Amino acid sequence: MKEKKEMITIVSIDDHSILLATLKVFLNTQEGISVVGTTSDALHAVELVKTKTPDVVLLDISMPKISGIDLIPKIKKVSPNSKILILTMFEDKQYMQKVLEAGASGFLVKKAMDYDLIYAIKTVARGETYIYPSMLDDFMANKNDASTDILSREEALWDALSKREKEVMIGVAQGFTNKEIAEKHFLSEKTIATYRSRGMEKLGFSSKSQLIDLIYFNLKILKK
Repeated sequence: MKEKKEMITIVSIDDHSILLATLKVFLNTQEGISVVGTTSDALHAVELVKTKTPDVVLLDISMPKISGIDLIPKIKKVSPNSKILILTMFEDKQYMQKVLEAGASGFLVKKAMDYDLIYAIKTVARGETYIYPSMLDDFMANKNDASTDILSREEALWDALSKREKEVMIGVAQGFTNKEIAEKHFLSEKTIATYRSRGMEKLGFSSKSQLIDLIYFNLKILKK
């Protein structure tokens, strides 16, 4: 007899009832995920989370009566172990910073709510931080390279890269080609290839998965 896999339980909070219903149907078709509650009423949201104590709370920022940002500490108070994944229409780094500082574990743009949503849910459920890939560079740019604290191996590796190497490494982690990264930074493909090769050599990495792991480790450090 096969051992039953542990389910990731979800409470979804959004003021759009159609989106809530669509999300519930979609998520309940995914292996290992179960929606245990939904609400479009921000005032009812805290009580719902308290009752259900889900693994992950999907929370819209733009809620009537009380904003999603203001809901975060209230939710964390009644269910400290619940991870909060913010869903929003806006790719806004100020929103992103505010929600992470308030205690959220992730930030996802609604236009990406398919495979990215499942990946984000599983990431925050593991206790890790998820940032929508197009906003990684905004978030990582806030890292204080002048910190005098003792660095972990992963932080030291990241800080060993030059500013341009970091930009290229982030582009690689986001899945962009050398050509796309070159166009973004107004450089030649050959130059990007050089930065990419040099960056991976400095890190001692041979695969993109190692690079992604390093970036997400540093995201967790930044969030603390």
